[in-house]
Amino acid sequence: MRIRIFVFLLLLSPCTFFGQKGFQWHSNKSKIEIPFQHVYNLIIIPVEINKAKLNMLLDTGADNSIIFSLPENDTLRFYNSKKVKVKGLGSEEVIEGLLSENNKIKISGFEDDKFPMLIVLDQDVNFSARLGIPVNGILGYSFFKEYPIEINYQKKIMTIHRNRKFLEKKKFKKYHKYPISIINSRPYIDVPTKIEKDTINLKLLIDIGLGDGLWLFEDKDIKAGAVFFEDILGRGLNGPIMGKRSRVEAVKIADFTLNEALVSYPHESFFPRVGIVNGRNGSIGGEILHRFNIVIDYQDQFLYLKKNSRFLKPFNYNMSGIVIQHNGIEYVKEPLKLEIKPEFGSKVDKVIDDNRFKYQFTLKPVFEVSSVRKGSPADLAGILPGDKISKINKRSIHEYTIQKINDLLQSEEGKWIYIDIERKSTPIAFKFQLKKIL
Repeated sequence: MRIRIFVFLLLLSPCTFFGQKGFQWHSNKSKIEIPFQHVYNLIIIPVEINKAKLNMLLDTGADNSIIFSLPENDTLRFYNSKKVKVKGLGSEEVIEGLLSENNKIKISGFEDDKFPMLIVLDQDVNFSARLGIPVNGILGYSFFKEYPIEINYQKKIMTIHRNRKFLEKKKFKKYHKYPISIINSRPYIDVPTKIEKDTINLKLLIDIGLGDGLWLFEDKDIKAGAVFFEDILGRGLNGPIMGKRSRVEAVKIADFTLNEALVSYPHESFFPRVGIVNGRNGSIGGEILHRFNIVIDYQDQFLYLKKNSRFLKPFNYNMSGIVIQHNGIEYVKEPLKLEIKPEFGSKVDKVIDDNRFKYQFTLKPVFEVSSVRKGSPADLAGILPGDKISKINKRSIHEYTIQKINDLLQSEEGKWIYIDIERKSTPIAFKFQLKKIL
């Protein structure tokens, strides 16, 4: 199945992300509600760009919007484009992309007919495999800049409000109002954080596109605690981002204190500090933000928070050491049991019939091991990157989603995990216990 991309180059009219009018309101209502998918603490919403239906990840940490994959068998036209070199997180290398303007994007009654975006041409950039659902790109600053946006993590509904009168309603009186700063198209917040008995006032980027709770930059004042482990923290446009995982004693956001929060410290070689806003110490992401229902207002520069049912949820992490991802699809043979009813008035003690089952072939996702942390329980058991998973804890892998697998692997210390895999068409069974380091 081939994806067709049509790009119209206007070399005499260089495109730019600046000076655009932005999203316009095309609804008779005072608010627009958008249901979203919530995976790995990330928010994915449905959009339409140049009449193609896509899934986009919301990212307050991105000033530009990016397309990096397309739906299969769909046609997407890009207008007023030119080739550019892109340097993203993950390495010092650059990748090739297209800068395009005058595109039309529609999100319910929220539209922009001069929408600028970056198209990444590198086919290795694929977030969908790691999230387990199709994700075609990132929606950045232009989505947030004009109107207050309410995110209800419990109901998985995002609401764009046309004006701020909704904040006068009784339910919003219970929200805590906290100042933020918009610098270079991105929102920042001051967060007092206790690290190794020292309380430091941190300047953090509010990054809805970050699944972790905290990313901090190590310096003379900020250092990982004595207990940490090296890990792949995530992936940028240029590849994996390596660093340390640890905990902070406490994080205070508005009037709320979160204890024993997980923190990641990306190594500078994978997360260069060049171009970082002066005084920025890191980012605050979805693992913390999803414990609240929030309203973010770029125009008035305020964040409104109300804790939800997830507030007291412990900060858990994957204790197995393996990262699992999708790797295509395959046909799976599944039995369908047929019900055999006795004729009226007869008595049937036992039925032996080889035709009691019929079979259907269904397309199911293939799950494989993407990476294995050195020295982890999975590594010591012998699991390798590229192993194709067939069962987890005696259940077919097709009964799981990536989110359910992740929940299992961070469930409880000492829990036995049984994994059946195929390696070069040879079935192998492994078992190990989840081990808590932090």
